[in-house]
Amino acid sequence: MNTKGIKLWEENAVPKHRIQWCPGCGDFGVLAALKQALTELEVMPHELLLVGGIGCSGQIRNYLNGNAFHGTHGGALAYGLGAKMANPDLKVICLAGDGDTFAIGVENFVHVCRRDPDMVLLVMNNGVYGLTKGQDSPTAGLGQPDERGSREEHPPMVDALLLALASEATFVAQSFSGDVKHTARMIVEAIQHPGFAFINDFSPCVTYNRFNTYDWFRERVEHVPEDHDPSDRDAAWRLVREFARRGKIPLGVVYRNPRPKRPQRRLPLWEDELSGVDLEPVLATYR
Repeated sequence: MNTKGIKLWEENAVPKHRIQWCPGCGDFGVLAALKQALTELEVMPHELLLVGGIGCSGQIRNYLNGNAFHGTHGGALAYGLGAKMANPDLKVICLAGDGDTFAIGVENFVHVCRRDPDMVLLVMNNGVYGLTKGQDSPTAGLGQPDERGSREEHPPMVDALLLALASEATFVAQSFSGDVKHTARMIVEAIQHPGFAFINDFSPCVTYNRFNTYDWFRERVEHVPEDHDPSDRDAAWRLVREFARRGKIPLGVVYRNPRPKRPQRRLPLWEDELSGVDLEPVLATYR
């Protein structure tokens, strides 16, 4: 491990912000993996924008050196997309939770998958709203029989991988924060992907989800077979459903097929481009 690179990403981060996660939280593994990935790619703090969602997962942006933005619940992808449109050269990583992404933010998720901007979404998925004391999120119920039928009970679980595939995402991967090395590899590949890259990371909540524990995941995760063709969309659908039929959880790149696109153009937001613009008519409307 490049300890010098790791130190670069820790500098001016942890001393300012006391880590507020519960001891044993899966997000610690995601934080370690993210540091490793950024170090491996030699990404400098000024080249990156970290966009955090609301919830325990969104706090991760406080523990890394560099530029960061904390938006409203469900809005991480919208803010990240705006930043990417303003500066296509900026590396943008959105860091959100499962409730943040697949409940109030699900419309942003679907349409960003369709738009395919060159940015990363890393979801820390634990099946609960940890910040508000453990209510079920849309991904609750993993590995449990669905015997609920009334309108008052939680609806069937959202399968993040199938939703991403149905929404035309061009990079879909899955990881487990209990395996930091593998999670770091998925982040590296996601950053290198020329389009929207989605990683669904199972990040156990040790306080409110006592069913989907580290041991529970270790008994069920399996790496995607080496002979799987990630560029084959139909194969990706079959793989997810076959793993589910066997009660297993795939780890690795499920789908990767870059989409041909025209070069992006930066929005004219810099001072030299706006120096000749007369702002007085606009300012006058606010007086």
